[in-house]
Amino acid sequence: GLGSGGVIVMDDSTCMVRALMRISRFYYAESCGQCVPCREGCGWLYRMLSRIENGQGRPEDVDLLVSAADQIEGHTICAFGDAAAWPVQSFVQHFREEFEYHIEHKRCLVGADGVADRGAAA
Repeated sequence: GLGSGGVIVMDDSTCMVRALMRISRFYYAESCGQCVPCREGCGWLYRMLSRIENGQGRPEDVDLLVSAADQIEGHTICAFGDAAAWPVQSFVQHFREEFEYHIEHKRCLVGADGVADRGAAA
């Protein structure tokens, strides 16, 4: 199939939690709802990310996000569910420390100057 794609350009001032929450909101809103893994999974991803973004995240939420994404990937009627799961898996793989920082400090790693000190997250 031809499919579709997109590119999102982000710099050091981008909050990865907020960016992923917005991406997940898109997939949640656009899911047709025909199959359970996509319909329910996209909702779970968006709600967990909203909770983290709003300072109510729990330490186990990062692993729960990946687990939920893993339950969506490969278990849906069409490729939309896979497309919803892949950003979650990728963001957590590459920016896990930012999600953990957001949960622990109830705020983004990106400072007031708009630049993330990605080396100091650990």
